[in-house]
Amino acid sequence: MLSLCPDWCWQYCYEQDRLLLQLSVSHHIQTAFSAKELNFKPVQQSLCMEQAQLLMDFAEALEGQLPDGDLLPVAVQAVAALSFVKSPAQKSHLFNFSSIETRTDLMTIAKLDAVNRAKVLLVAKAEPMVDCLLLEPMELLNGKQLAVGQLVRVQQNRLMPVQFARLYALTA
Repeated sequence: MLSLCPDWCWQYCYEQDRLLLQLSVSHHIQTAFSAKELNFKPVQQSLCMEQAQLLMDFAEALEGQLPDGDLLPVAVQAVAALSFVKSPAQKSHLFNFSSIETRTDLMTIAKLDAVNRAKVLLVAKAEPMVDCLLLEPMELLNGKQLAVGQLVRVQQNRLMPVQFARLYALTA
């Protein structure tokens, strides 16, 4: 289980142009978010109780769905997206429509389909839109590449389930 430390703090790194969660003097988790995506650049901003709870909630929700080594980095990305990142522009037109109804609960994993399919983590919802954190790189319908960790806003009807319901055949 994840154990939090009261010394953890958010820090913007000018050298790498990335938001970091500083875990110790020598260890940090780097997010995919650059200065242009942030509402503000934190300087030694402690991880608040609300963020710590969100971090625990994301890690718990993703347990068993991601390798253990990915739980903390993905949970940090999700909390950073909710706490520091500007709302992304809606980009539904760059993804294929999904005819399969998908659960759109926060902290769940779904897929988006464009030129290729990629897993996403649902981090925020404003009907009928949902903000998704990319867990895999993907190519959009316009040919643009998106990297792991990017935040995209799409209509819920663009989401696909990670696994399709099993179809059972009748046998004699």
